[in-house]
Amino acid sequence: MYQEKVVLNGQHWISVIDPKDEDIQQLKAKFHLTSKFQSYVQDARERSRFEYNDQTKTAMLIWQVIVKHESMTEYQVIPVSFIVTEDTLISIHPKNASLVTQALQALFEQQGTPLTSMLRILLQLLWRLNDHYMDQIDEINILREALTKFHNNPSNRQIKRLSSLSNQLVHLTTAIDNNVMAIQQIKINGNDATDELVLTDKERNLIADVEVETKQSQQMTQDTAELVDRLSNTYNNLLNNTLNDTMRFLTIWSLILAVPPIISGFYGMNMHLPLAKGNFAWLGTIMMTAILIISIVYLVKKRK
Repeated sequence: MYQEKVVLNGQHWISVIDPKDEDIQQLKAKFHLTSKFQSYVQDARERSRFEYNDQTKTAMLIWQVIVKHESMTEYQVIPVSFIVTEDTLISIHPKNASLVTQALQALFEQQGTPLTSMLRILLQLLWRLNDHYMDQIDEINILREALTKFHNNPSNRQIKRLSSLSNQLVHLTTAIDNNVMAIQQIKINGNDATDELVLTDKERNLIADVEVETKQSQQMTQDTAELVDRLSNTYNNLLNNTLNDTMRFLTIWSLILAVPPIISGFYGMNMHLPLAKGNFAWLGTIMMTAILIISIVYLVKKRK
């Protein structure tokens, strides 16, 4: 769905949701986008990156955005594309990333005079989108703390939840690392007055602020991943100890249960054996069995 709006004094915002080939071709023709830009925009698995074309004075940013469904506790990380010219901001994203459109709509409604450049609006959007990473990290930490409250051994349900957290953190860590690289690319492209991308002092300061925020999210994600990894190791140690205890228990019982068949097997044979005569000879076999069992238990406890 292709929508174009005039937001402030000739500045335009084009929102493309669930882009089709004709939408991309329309953008390519209108803004003279290169084939490389087109391939980046249409790649659903593209990593975060920033590119600037000095000939067309067009910048393109791909940013990893967290999308969480209301009916799901897990989230999805998807790439969202932005194209910036002097007077136009183009946002391209799938339908389930509607939070991008909502955030941009709120930012444009807040703008007044003097006019804010489209790049500054994009940077303000990145600041807001980074907050979703912080929120998700907080949710993961709450779930992690709940998983530490087990009695003796973790249940299968807790193990599955921990595995789900580990998988989420893999995607989250990769996405935030890519975003940090993208914001650093913006900083490098406009770090000097002689660079192709000309930035104002306010834009440079805003880039630095966004970089600090994304790096903070990166550090928090790495810390959370390390804590989840340690919790996973604790789970593994507990399960291994439980398995060892179970094997020890079964080994002891197999030794104990092997004694009665041995005694009864000897005295069940048709041959002369000590204490095999008399009406109460069976008591002798029971006593011998009990003595052997007690001896085994004593030796096992002594050798721990």
